[in-house]
Amino acid sequence: MAESERDEELAPPPDVRPALERAAQPWLRTLRARLASMQDQRRLPHGILVFGQPGAGQEELGLWLAARLLCRDEDSKACGRCADCRLFLAGSHPDFRWIRVASDKKEISINQMRNLAEALSLRSYRGGAKVALIAPAEAMNIKSFNALLKTLEEPSDDTFLVLTTSRSDRMPRTIASRCMRVRAPLPATADALAWLGAAKPRSSWEGLLRLAHGAPFLALEYEAAGLDDLDREMQEALAAGDSGHMNVVGIARAWAEDAPAARLFWLESWLTRHLKEASLPSDLVNNNRLPWLRPPALETNIRAGYRLLDQLRDARQQVGGALNTQLLFEGLLVSLTALQGDGAGKVQE
Repeated sequence: MAESERDEELAPPPDVRPALERAAQPWLRTLRARLASMQDQRRLPHGILVFGQPGAGQEELGLWLAARLLCRDEDSKACGRCADCRLFLAGSHPDFRWIRVASDKKEISINQMRNLAEALSLRSYRGGAKVALIAPAEAMNIKSFNALLKTLEEPSDDTFLVLTTSRSDRMPRTIASRCMRVRAPLPATADALAWLGAAKPRSSWEGLLRLAHGAPFLALEYEAAGLDDLDREMQEALAAGDSGHMNVVGIARAWAEDAPAARLFWLESWLTRHLKEASLPSDLVNNNRLPWLRPPALETNIRAGYRLLDQLRDARQQVGGALNTQLLFEGLLVSLTALQGDGAGKVQE
């Protein structure tokens, strides 16, 4: 194992209490009840894949399920009082593994998966379940997925693998088919705003929740990162591109230095929305198309738009680590300005 990965595994884990509190929110109650019932009836499969859009609570639900599986109290699972729960809350339960991307890496490595397989092959230290949480699961590379596959195919008794992801399209079929798939739901807008207002009173939650596409946990992260004006900034930058006056290098540098992941998510959502609008059959219904997604070359431009959407999704996976984020944004902005500015006749297939 690389030295950085070994140091990461030895480092104190983050406090799980805030995540468990978020997992207890009312809009997740139905899913929690379903998983709890399956566990109580011993019908819970060894592999569980929790997916949803960013900030929907996948990791929080994964931690809650891990706590419930490890708890030994027969009357109140995830009781928070028994010895196993206290070990879990302290981050020192010997039968729990939390696999994440090392702080100086951008992927979950094959060595991490091999070490996990070895740990799960041993007998339980506490005589109960053994649980691993892999979050985010899409951060694994093909070698990591292959190393995980054998553990999913041949799990030992009372062993559970909980994978969480906001990119279920990146999960290999061989992995997804061996897991029970459950979607983390989003709350109604009113419920999300009520929760955010109780967490931290302020007047701009509507905009942040809109920026997070209805995910209150992500909106809370955006607020902590000071992204109140991000939507306006992004709209202004793209308006400059639409008029042919975008400073690609300058904007790419600024975006790379300030919340690049949030900006990529914004761009992906923005382009997805407009591509859906452009695909509607009638201009009477679809009256908000961007000019570069209109006839006479609608089909050609939409195909080019979807290629750019693929670039954005790949970029979200790559951002971070040793990657040159400014160059990444420069490439995306060049593709976008070409699509915006060249017009239908100059988009090359």
